[in-house]
Amino acid sequence: MFELNGTYVIFIVLFLIFIQLLNMIMLKPVGQAMEKRAARMQANLEAARNCAQETEKILADYKAKLHTSRLEAQSIIQKALTDEQKQRDDKLKTIQGEGHNKLDELKGELTSTRQSLLKSLIHPELELVGEIINKLLGERLALVTNEEHVLQVLEKTR
Repeated sequence: MFELNGTYVIFIVLFLIFIQLLNMIMLKPVGQAMEKRAARMQANLEAARNCAQETEKILADYKAKLHTSRLEAQSIIQKALTDEQKQRDDKLKTIQGEGHNKLDELKGELTSTRQSLLKSLIHPELELVGEIINKLLGERLALVTNEEHVLQVLEKTR
């Protein structure tokens, strides 16, 4: 049935030599290429992680600078608004002060004009009162009136 002769031994030795040659010629270079590829992929992956970390650091720095710039801009705007509000308030107070002064001057002028007009009305008033008394009573009476009293009456009749 099964005979063991030298052909089988040679065939087994040749098969083992073939496998060894195949391993040296084909499998080892392919394995080395795969190891190199895996090492290169690992290096690329590590480089990508480093780049991502560096990018996140740069982005965080940029966001911090942007935040700082926005705060500075906001404070500048707020300061400008405050300064403008203060200037507006100062101008408004100045204008109101001038308006009050002018109003006081005009009130004084109006009061003095009114007083002078009332004083100028005293004599015509006295003459008119005299004429009315003459017409009512039909005779001429000596009318003794005080100019101050007439002035007070005219002021009350506003």
